[in-house]
Amino acid sequence: MKKDETRGGLFSPVRTSKVSDEVYKQLVSMIRSGRLRPGEKLPSEREMASEIGISRQSLREALYRAEIMGLIEVRQGEGSFVLSSVGRSLELPLRVLLEEQAERIFEFLEIRKVIEGWCAEKASTEATAEDLAKMGEMLEEMERNVPKQRTWEEVDMSFHLSIAAATHNLVAMRIMEALKESFDHFFRFRKIVTKPEKKDIIWRHHSQVYEAISRGEASLARQKIVDHLEYIERKIREDIEKMER
Repeated sequence: MKKDETRGGLFSPVRTSKVSDEVYKQLVSMIRSGRLRPGEKLPSEREMASEIGISRQSLREALYRAEIMGLIEVRQGEGSFVLSSVGRSLELPLRVLLEEQAERIFEFLEIRKVIEGWCAEKASTEATAEDLAKMGEMLEEMERNVPKQRTWEEVDMSFHLSIAAATHNLVAMRIMEALKESFDHFFRFRKIVTKPEKKDIIWRHHSQVYEAISRGEASLARQKIVDHLEYIERKIREDIEKMER
């Protein structure tokens, strides 16, 4: 994309300690406003770094984050392009929040602890044999996949949704369905800041939740799902601290 002389440079100078975060926010803002349109090619790294007044390393960090979040596509030998599918995802408020403010991922996890903790507890008294059978099938499916595979993410999400379904509480089910729209961004974010977790650890967490629910141990079921989410939170925080050193 050639620089449009009538509109000046795309980016504004960055004056913050977290340079890559600020550049990322500028990218999101320009895509949302239509200043950067679907399919449009970004200037070269050299041009952008010079225009903003930052190092190419900081710029690459911002572009990498934008790519993981599904905002742009980096094509080897061609450059970076705005994705045509980004418009729809940016219409969803919670997705926007997770895209623009990565630290909000911890607030997302806090809400999940409250909602899913309640769901696990309620499912322990309300789950039918059919509900438990569905959860069991998902656990078996997770065993056949590894965390980095897309299938794992889909089954992981389905397992959490099945717990809400087992409460037979329509409001809880609707809330979890609404959160489902933001799980994609959660998984993408986790890929950036965490190394692939050991399959057996994550699978064991889910299995412990399932076992507690199947035995009708409400308090334990709540605790086990909260423990799982706190484990994920710790891993994310640890890797963020490493990145900031």
